[in-house]
Amino acid sequence: MSHLLRHCVAALILVVLANTAHGHGLVPMLLKLEQIDDLHLRVSLKSGVTVAQTPTPVFPETCSPSAPQRTMAKEAHWTIWQLRCDEPPHSISLPSLGEYQAVAQYHSPGEPTHSSLLDAHSPVFQFKASGDWLGTLIRTAHSGIIHLLAGWDHLLFVIGLTLWLRRGKPLVLAITSFTLGHSLTLALAASGIIRFPVTLAEIAIAASLLAMAFQLNRGTLKQPSRATVLLLPLGFGLLHGLGFANVLNTQGLSGNDLIITLLGFNLGLELGQLLCVAAVLLVMFGMKHHIQRLQGIAVYSIGSMAVFWMWERALLLAV
Repeated sequence: MSHLLRHCVAALILVVLANTAHGHGLVPMLLKLEQIDDLHLRVSLKSGVTVAQTPTPVFPETCSPSAPQRTMAKEAHWTIWQLRCDEPPHSISLPSLGEYQAVAQYHSPGEPTHSSLLDAHSPVFQFKASGDWLGTLIRTAHSGIIHLLAGWDHLLFVIGLTLWLRRGKPLVLAITSFTLGHSLTLALAASGIIRFPVTLAEIAIAASLLAMAFQLNRGTLKQPSRATVLLLPLGFGLLHGLGFANVLNTQGLSGNDLIITLLGFNLGLELGQLLCVAAVLLVMFGMKHHIQRLQGIAVYSIGSMAVFWMWERALLLAV
């Protein structure tokens, strides 16, 4: 493959990515339920997508909602209803979520806050914790898988890591180190122990992609040291964990809800990561006589997208 053809293939990949690829997105909706007394409930829906894309809650049949009140906040809008019910309500649903997700929270005086992750497959929220921790674990694991496979910045890093080390013990050590890194900061950031500006984390993640492209461009002629295999992915994993945590840490999950959600989400991330590694290894096996060409395309694609994302995210700091 000539250099010109390699550039053309990389450019085609970038066109596709630029139109379809996004970094990891935040959970865009928060459904907040505040029990005023047995028969009165305040429902607030915060949405980071447009009003047209935001679903309307389906209220219990025994409740009469007031006219919605809308207010604008930074990068989001609130819609608020006051409910008057003939009998104490027990559940509420948020249908037509599509590709989006929402965190639902229930606050009642004198009781612990209960929260859960809603999606198109599980749009109903029970005000009282059901104890179905396995169902919550499965839903959040599914969310983690989708998040990783749809988040091209994380996906490209795993692809680059696999192409760099290719096989054997170094690849296993690197993937394990990367997993430990992002698992640690995911837990710390999502639980509120550490705080880091979202935009700076996003820029740092894009910079890690650029570093991976440079590393990949150096080729694999010189076997990397054990320290490099362990510490480089660990450091970048710490950065990527901050990005993963953005999905959870602004939504107010706490207690057992946070623990189960973190466990399931992290499990999903690892499953998605393993699927990505397996797919790359399969492609490498099919192109074993053209590995250098495949690596060259990856260098151009990963490096160019890294620069694009760094520029795009840096612009947000000026807004």
